[in-house]
Amino acid sequence: NAAREGIVPEVWSRLAPDDPRQEEAERGPVERLVEFAVADPERCCAELNTVAKVAKRWPALFRRVRAALYASDTGAGRLAARALEGAFCRALAKLGVSTEECAAEVKVVPGLGRDFSRSLGELARAVARDVKCAKARGVNPYVVATGGYKPESTFAVVAAYLAGALDVFYIHESFRDVVSLGLLPIDLHPAARQVARGEGEPEDLAKAWGVDPHHLVELGVLAEEARRRTLAPHIAALIDALETPC
Repeated sequence: NAAREGIVPEVWSRLAPDDPRQEEAERGPVERLVEFAVADPERCCAELNTVAKVAKRWPALFRRVRAALYASDTGAGRLAARALEGAFCRALAKLGVSTEECAAEVKVVPGLGRDFSRSLGELARAVARDVKCAKARGVNPYVVATGGYKPESTFAVVAAYLAGALDVFYIHESFRDVVSLGLLPIDLHPAARQVARGEGEPEDLAKAWGVDPHHLVELGVLAEEARRRTLAPHIAALIDALETPC
């Protein structure tokens, strides 16, 4: 949206991950983007648009708030994330939301936007750990999932729910308003936890689900190398984050 205003080149939003212009994008006008975001949070981008609408409807959620901003591993992604980091609390103030504490932190996800397979595990690990540890501190974790790549966002939402997220918010494409998925009390299959701990074999997981092991390989649950099956890396990363103490 800032590109339409001439703040940054429009091509930056379409750069391939390995485009040399990513370095130029990373050095882009952060402060100008922050001012653009604060001036009109709902017009700025999908992420702040969602936060703004949630804050207007449920302002009590924002008395004490800390936002984790998961960024693509690209120059343009880092630039956008730094702008959101700088604008987040100021945007809430602009909207008239009263916060006793407010902070935002950028977390660049290794491989996100560059390596799909690797980034799924890294994103799941980051989101699951943050949600789980927030709950351990007595903080209620919520997820804003409107922005970002749909496959990665979907997996991030699953990871967040498994870790104990209370709700997930989107801006609905048809209604143009915030929608809530609500609390989904889901959990990992016990056999998956056992395999991840080394207390069982991948074939045990297939047997528990009533699915052929070869099919679980095709479905991406198991990986097969040198005739040996293991949990797929992104699933192993997710379970590791859920099992590791804060």
